[in-house]
Amino acid sequence: MKNHSLSQLLDERKLWRGQQLRPRMAVSDGCCTGFKALDAALHSGGWPQSGSTELLGEHGIGELWLLIPALREHSVTRPICWLNPPYLPYTPALAQQGIAVDRQLLVRPNSLNDQLWAAEELLRSGAYAAVLTWFTQANLNDRQLRRLHIAALEGQCWHLHFRPAALARQISPAPLRIQLHADQQALHIQIMKQQGGHAGQQLQLARPAALYLQQSAASSWPVYTSTPAPKLPIQRQLKGKISLLNASILNTPARPAKQLDSGSKEQAH
Repeated sequence: MKNHSLSQLLDERKLWRGQQLRPRMAVSDGCCTGFKALDAALHSGGWPQSGSTELLGEHGIGELWLLIPALREHSVTRPICWLNPPYLPYTPALAQQGIAVDRQLLVRPNSLNDQLWAAEELLRSGAYAAVLTWFTQANLNDRQLRRLHIAALEGQCWHLHFRPAALARQISPAPLRIQLHADQQALHIQIMKQQGGHAGQQLQLARPAALYLQQSAASSWPVYTSTPAPKLPIQRQLKGKISLLNASILNTPARPAKQLDSGSKEQAH
């Protein structure tokens, strides 16, 4: 195990002194979360404007609902990129929340190396206000996480990194780490780490009852598969039923079969 000196660790920004907390940032330094309780718990008064923010928890418990107000504000200035999301974003729902759907980019690289390369390029480009990432391998090492954070700082981009809750104890260079889990009709939030301020705050936000009432995690949702429709058997007597079918569609009574036979006989004579 390498023996790092304290000054070296401070220079590499792997830790900072607790007694040297920065004064509370100005309101302009953070992006309003849309929730007063969460703004009060965050040292910057809201979400950071750039750098990595880790959201640790299961998929489908309201994590995107928590970010909707900030994403709505970010989509006004620059586009937003979704990299390898576990489910396809539903654009009508985004539009209903006021998010510009024509300013959304969906990227799905296959391998982990391609995902990391694409994430760095997108974060560093400066073309996107926010980049949301889900990697196929959640347990990234320190070097990979640090490269993503630095790329987001260079591109003035907000990196939203979704990771499993099991990695909450892993050391990460992300200045802000938040753990989420569903608690009945509320979303439970715990601030695991935030730069320049104390961590450990816990709060609950009531989720909309119409969407998240007693909702379970997406991993327990039923999976529907499309099956081809069965072929209908060919009816030999279909031709004789066409006249009756047309009569019912047009709401006109069909002539009895006896009258049709007698009519045809009269015309024949």
